[in-house]
Amino acid sequence: MNPLAAWLSLTGNLFYVVVYTLWLKRRTTLNIVIGGAAGAVPPLVGWAAVTHTIGAPALALFALVFLWTPPHFWALALMTETDYARAKVPMLPNVHGVPRTKLEIAVYTIVMVAMSLALVPLHVMSVWYFVPAALLGAIFLADALRLFAGPTKTHARALFKFSILYLALMCLVMVFDRIVA
Repeated sequence: MNPLAAWLSLTGNLFYVVVYTLWLKRRTTLNIVIGGAAGAVPPLVGWAAVTHTIGAPALALFALVFLWTPPHFWALALMTETDYARAKVPMLPNVHGVPRTKLEIAVYTIVMVAMSLALVPLHVMSVWYFVPAALLGAIFLADALRLFAGPTKTHARALFKFSILYLALMCLVMVFDRIVA
């Protein structure tokens, strides 16, 4: 491991333990939003370990994971709202309510999908990435909009499950793009 990768790894871990776990997790509903940065650090570490730099693809994956985190975890929070309340963790649904959480999920999903598609005109990814990314983004957005408009627990579970698949498939699409392009 080179110094840049080591420092990024150390910073990400300290951010997760100190900023997210010890400071934010039990104090604010922004815990997931800000804490998402800690979860998005590994692509930077991996890229830096190989290239000794922080490149655009690593920053793109950081942004994708960062923007993916709130819809993913808020869908989980909608499914387990009472558990978070009992544990005194201020998640968005048990502090600001279900309608606000559904709206935030929809907004973050729109931004996440737009950012993921912007990687093509920004020349981070090629056209080989665009079609599968658009299809996966459309499914994610459709799930988020169904959650926004429909019954909470059923649609939250569907969104949560797809969000896991979405992130894995987006990573595969990025690898495919790099191999083909």
